Amino acid sequence: MKKFLIVMLAAAVVFGLGAGTAADGHLEDGEYVGYSEADENGYVKAAVTLENGDIISVNLTEYTEKEEAKGEDYTWDDWHEAMEILPERFEEANSSDVDIVSGATGTSEKAMEAVEMARQKAEGVEQFDGTYLGTSAEDNGGWGVAWVTVEGESIVDVRLEEVTDGDEFKDEDYGWDHWHEAREEMPEWFVEADSPDVDTFTEATSSSQMWRESVENALEKAGLDTETLEE
Repeated sequence: MKKFLIVMLAAAVVFGLGAGTAADGHLEDGEYVGYSEADENGYVKAAVTLENGDIISVNLTEYTEKEEAKGEDYTWDDWHEAMEILPERFEEANSSDVDIVSGATGTSEKAMEAVEMARQKAEGVEQFDGTYLGTSAEDNGGWGVAWVTVEGESIVDVRLEEVTDGDEFKDEDYGWDHWHEAREEMPEWFVEADSPDVDTFTEATSSSQMWRESVENALEKAGLDTETLEE
């Protein structure tokens, strides 16, 4: 899994994430939400509560590549064990760096990344490099999905998908040529504009709108917004 470099006033290599905003090392008490890097299997979100600089509570949620939360009906026993054990390990270690749960390596690594982002937010870090997954609101039962890679407050790569009302990704068999053209061309538009605010693709209006919303949602996870990118 790709690791990232955090840029801090005192240069230091830290676990799992990269940030473009400096931090002073002081942990401000409160609740912070962190996200792991997203891949083809989704990502983990961590809600971390700090008190007197210590981790006192961790709540983990893992999402699929369609940003659907995994729950009690998920069929991997090791995953359920990891989701139960990992919060206790973070709290006991007072750290994002804990032992991986056997049989749930991907989930464990993503959980550690998400907790580390939350801790860095408590230090004052605001923007994070990496690849983040964003989705749009539903439209006729489907929604847009975007993987957006950010480096140094710039969009450097975008991948787009769309979920149908049957809860599957549209694929090469989907019979609307303009949709395929939009999916192929719009990632470059987002990169060139360095913003989610791009033109609507002719004859693919609904998909265009969902993808713009998805890209914006991914940027929010990275700590960026349209105004930041347009400066």
